[in-house]
Amino acid sequence: MAPDRPNLWRILSDSSGIISAHSLHFSALSILFIFPSSLASAVYTLLSLPNNPLQTLYLRLLSIFSAADYQIPAVGASQLLFPLISLFFTTFAAASISATTFNAFYGRPVELIAALKSALVSFLPLLATTLAVEIVIGVIVFAFLGLIILTSNGIASIGFDIDYYYENQYFLAIYMAIGVLLAALLIYLQIEWSLSNAVVVVESDWGLAALKRSSYLVKGARGIMFSFLLFFSILAGVLGIFYFKYVLIAYGNGSGDGWNCWLVFKIVVFAGFSTLLSLYSMAALTVFFIYCKASHHELHFEIHAGNGKLGDDYVPLPYDANVV
Repeated sequence: MAPDRPNLWRILSDSSGIISAHSLHFSALSILFIFPSSLASAVYTLLSLPNNPLQTLYLRLLSIFSAADYQIPAVGASQLLFPLISLFFTTFAAASISATTFNAFYGRPVELIAALKSALVSFLPLLATTLAVEIVIGVIVFAFLGLIILTSNGIASIGFDIDYYYENQYFLAIYMAIGVLLAALLIYLQIEWSLSNAVVVVESDWGLAALKRSSYLVKGARGIMFSFLLFFSILAGVLGIFYFKYVLIAYGNGSGDGWNCWLVFKIVVFAGFSTLLSLYSMAALTVFFIYCKASHHELHFEIHAGNGKLGDDYVPLPYDANVV
């Protein structure tokens, strides 16, 4: 009999149990890797605002030592630093948390040093896999944009008024259909490749091989994965709305003199909630990965690896009886 498919509630429940059982360990990893990334993302959004708080603070510091009238410096180049910081810490977070969750699920020893070593080993393969995903997505997006440009140029080359066709409802409907098709394709790829981080960390595959492996494992559970991604996307969206409303808009409606302790406190609180959400998302994806391995009858090898014993903290799966 085929093993039962996992459900969203079971995955979230098991993930929460693992994090609660090793709260200090996961807290340390979150502080080391996820929180700096969340904080960098929050600061990056502020840098995009005119007269942002960091510029205001910078000018204040200069005015202490000089009476010169300093102009606000350009921050375009410095803004590139924050996405790189976020990518660096997020990659380390995904590696360490995936390894820890996998070991904790089977009751194996959970140690901070071991998690850091695993992060170091998996860092470059994870980075390469992320780069492969970005390249594929970039090619797809540029292909769709190229199709739109070629269509527009083709219409213009045969003598039609392109401005008229831009305003024509049928013409706009075609472009909207192309946009919906692109969005659907990107969502599908996200579902197919959602387990790639766990594959890289646990199975040491990387690049296109990890993406192919993720696509195989998620087969049969795509609907659950869609629900999983939708659940965390909604939570992230709600968190982003609160940040936009209570930080960005609140600062933008002010006089530009917004660098104060209250603003810093709100940014740190947002980064804290974002850290918590990312932690549960990464851990839950690893649990999802384990359930998918079980549904493909691959759990037997994992359980009996090593000494052939389960740890005391092993979280029982509903299909152990069918696999063992």
